[in-house]
Amino acid sequence: MHNIDGDMRSFVVLIFALSLWFCSSEPEKNPNRDPYSLETLLFLEEVLLDVWENPSAKEDAMSRLRYVCRTKDTDDGYLCYMWGLLEYQRGNYNESYAGFRKALEKNPNDTLYKNMLRLSAEKSGNLADLKAHSYDGEVLASLSELEKQCKEEKSPNISTFQFLIERGVFTKESLKRGSFSTCFQKLEPNEQISLQKQIRNPNVSYKERLYADQMKSDPFTKIWDTSSYHRGELGKEMVGGTQGAVSATVSSNADGNPSLVTGSIRPSPMTEAWRKVKLTSLSGNEAQAKEAFKQFLTEVRVSKTKGKSEAMMATALERAAKLLLEQDPSYVKIRFLAKEL
Repeated sequence: MHNIDGDMRSFVVLIFALSLWFCSSEPEKNPNRDPYSLETLLFLEEVLLDVWENPSAKEDAMSRLRYVCRTKDTDDGYLCYMWGLLEYQRGNYNESYAGFRKALEKNPNDTLYKNMLRLSAEKSGNLADLKAHSYDGEVLASLSELEKQCKEEKSPNISTFQFLIERGVFTKESLKRGSFSTCFQKLEPNEQISLQKQIRNPNVSYKERLYADQMKSDPFTKIWDTSSYHRGELGKEMVGGTQGAVSATVSSNADGNPSLVTGSIRPSPMTEAWRKVKLTSLSGNEAQAKEAFKQFLTEVRVSKTKGKSEAMMATALERAAKLLLEQDPSYVKIRFLAKEL
């Protein structure tokens, strides 16, 4: 338990470090709509200190967190998630299930919230409730039921496999090599062939889904194409979209089921403008470089009007642009543009 407490503390310290990066000296007027506002973080800090360091105040702190989640949490569901996480760590799985379910109601596309809701449903015996909860809940509960059957080495239910295939959970590759492959092999050969024929998206890449999730959780994705960064293509800094990448966009089908949109990335206007700056610099066309740079500055100004976090990120990109113009050999022919920043 000591190691778990230490891991939890390290995890929350990381959350604070990342979250405080977005905070300015002026707190938001309406902190309930900003999961990273100073008020929200200070409140959560008080709760965590009481939970871990003040045994006599622990239950009162959890009660306050529970109340704020239910009545005043942000649209992001951040505080509800923290309530669920703390209850899960304490072994209060029914309470953690309630917290994660509330978090997911506020942010239904968050994959971390979904996974924790599934785990807490398993621990608390709420899989039936999860299955009846929503489209995604039915998938998550069915996945947990199949996982349990496989772990207990029971004969898997072909209808569960079929349902999850219909919902796009399994691919041919995942059934061949994934964590459920051994369990899948226990089905009759004719059943395996029948199920594989029903797979509609055999080319889904979980690596691509991981990139998409990383981009969705990266705040810079709001104003900049971050695909190159998350793919480890560090040589393409501030250039733009990677062809064939998975978009971080989430759409909904007729049933309200969120899905990833695959295909070529459409770079953000700011990313596209900077891509043209670099290309024209390499070609030595100063006139076109000036025009592209002017467009880049316009997009920076537009982003600064969208909100506090967008303004801070646009400023960071503006400073990065200045350093590139001053120091990167790729921009040696247009270094004079740095004085405009």
